[in-house]
Amino acid sequence: MTQHTVIVVGGPAGTGKSTIADILSKKFDCPFIEGDALHPQENVDKMSEGIPLTDEDRWGWLEQLSKATATKALNADNKSTTAIVSCSMLKKIYRQHIKESCPKSEPIKFRFIFLYSTFEELMKRVDGRKGHYMKSDMVKSQYDIMEIPAGQELVGEGGECISVDTTGKTPEIIFNEILESL
Repeated sequence: MTQHTVIVVGGPAGTGKSTIADILSKKFDCPFIEGDALHPQENVDKMSEGIPLTDEDRWGWLEQLSKATATKALNADNKSTTAIVSCSMLKKIYRQHIKESCPKSEPIKFRFIFLYSTFEELMKRVDGRKGHYMKSDMVKSQYDIMEIPAGQELVGEGGECISVDTTGKTPEIIFNEILESL
């Protein structure tokens, strides 16, 4: 049986999730889903108004994200058995929910790449973005609930996660660190 893989690139706003996910999808010649595009309108409206999402706001979005990305990995025109998605996945329980939301009948393996940085750098990066609903006033709420994968969650300890500190690094450096870890 072919092993299909979903790589979830996550972390708080401003860590470079979309940039890194796009670079990875080009490297592996596989589909990339921008997780923010799957948020229901209610979530987008809340975030646009500076209201942090609750766990309840996220469950349906994470489930939709899991299923959509698994479908891409399974139906990638036989070019690839991998799909990549960007998603904040800030808490361990969110990463678990993503895995558990995938239909059990599907042979999908999830890998998580968690990007993080200092609060100051995240603020600087988000302040510099144009046209995104996630504004800098929301960074604090994400930073405060962020659970950087550690211990048994990490690849070297039997888990599915890689953690990368993006502070002061270019996308190329981050990408190379990820490739070394994969």
